[in-house]
Amino acid sequence: MREHILEVAKKLFIKNGYNATTTGDIVEYSGSSKGNLYYHFKTKENLFLEIINIEIEEWFAEWLEEGEKCQSNREKFYLINEISVKRDDYYQLQTAINEFYSRDHESNIEEKMKEFEKRYVDIYYQIFSTGNREKEWNIEDVESASQIAAATINGIITFTNNIDKKKRMELMERFSQIFLKGVE
Repeated sequence: MREHILEVAKKLFIKNGYNATTTGDIVEYSGSSKGNLYYHFKTKENLFLEIINIEIEEWFAEWLEEGEKCQSNREKFYLINEISVKRDDYYQLQTAINEFYSRDHESNIEEKMKEFEKRYVDIYYQIFSTGNREKEWNIEDVESASQIAAATINGIITFTNNIDKKKRMELMERFSQIFLKGVE
């Protein structure tokens, strides 16, 4: 039942956004009960975080698998950006994610959100640090560069929600070129 609730809730969040989707809707369309919903997720926020977590885990698994094939850190940089921008499931959830992130949350929810963000920034940090060691580039402030890259790709994702994948990919490609040219 837990997976079914997640599947139904994801569809409702995609269709209606985070704010307009109620726990009553999720219960009704999943055929569950409020007790069962709250047994598995405690709150609507926890349910939505689990949906985001599943998306992130799928993204991370793809990154790990494909990243192993890269011959250089430059390739890894392009790849992480490509994987981030091409995931249609994540794009479908973008409106709900934006609504969710714009709300005030309890500290445990805020911590989980920061953990998601840190995990993403850490991948850029690893790519840039390794690229420095292997003399592919010379990034003086790897931490700031990592945050800038992650924020920019997130911005592309956020602001191209209604743009087709081809255009998103073109924007990502152009950002990647400009960014790497700037650090070389």
